[in-house]
Amino acid sequence: MVTARDEEADRVRGLELGADDYIVKPFSLRELIARVRAALRRTYGDLAAAPETGKILFNDVEIDLELLQVHRRGQPVALTPTEYRLLRLLVTAPEKVFRREQLIETLWGYEGDIVSSRMIDVHMRHLREKLEKDPANPRWLVTVRGFGYKFQP
Repeated sequence: MVTARDEEADRVRGLELGADDYIVKPFSLRELIARVRAALRRTYGDLAAAPETGKILFNDVEIDLELLQVHRRGQPVALTPTEYRLLRLLVTAPEKVFRREQLIETLWGYEGDIVSSRMIDVHMRHLREKLEKDPANPRWLVTVRGFGYKFQP
């Protein structure tokens, strides 16, 4: 929201009515760009950063980081944007254990409409069903009990 109204009550009301941000005129171009970048990070998480290039291979899965595509046995795998972001985050930090809260913050930001940290479990289950040979006993997308998840190459 861009406005000349700079009272605290106006800013609070604007945000409560659904504005993602509130900027008061006059403003600098640097401030506007910083706010747009922050909004992109909240919306797209780590995908708002500079794109990574290259491919990651594990078993019969190929992830093209530049084209944002995933193939299994040479066939395209249809992933939701959230599934792709989750997979990319895990595979670009092999062996690093991510807590559910970290994943929520990275994927959706604090302002996401997350009802439960168990949503990560649902997305992980879908990823395993699409990429693992035996989703019930995953080899690559591993649960670290009581903590979270990691990619185990």
